[in-house]
Amino acid sequence: MTTTQRVERRTYVKADSRIVWGTLHDPAAQDVLYPELRLGPAAPSWPAAGATRSARLRFGLLRASVREESLEARPESRFRTVLVGDGIRLERAWTLEPGAGGGTRVLATADLVTTGRWVGRLIRLGRGSAPALVETNLRILKEMAEGGGR
Repeated sequence: MTTTQRVERRTYVKADSRIVWGTLHDPAAQDVLYPELRLGPAAPSWPAAGATRSARLRFGLLRASVREESLEARPESRFRTVLVGDGIRLERAWTLEPGAGGGTRVLATADLVTTGRWVGRLIRLGRGSAPALVETNLRILKEMAEGGGR
């Protein structure tokens, strides 16, 4: 059994896209920005496309070792990754566009694919969902970029 969820959310961040990009990739901010992940060390080439890193995913009741790969990294405009683990694939993208008054419009998308009965059930039983994940990541990104919390 395969389940697919796609979600897209937008927000406006009162910070330049350079600041938003920097927040997305600040090694000191990773545990706060991505509370569902415990990322392993990044390769020197991270976030360049093709770079990978290991991670531990906590999503609902699911606990899984995953591999994160950068699919696209265009500084100050677009960043796309995929997390792959046993029974789960989560592709995420952030698109940054200059907004009025020096701010940035941020579009965040996620495509979640689960296979097998148990992976999807563990996520749902723990009240995990792709929309909640994207909304949480966007809220934290906005707070950190606007507040200089990086």
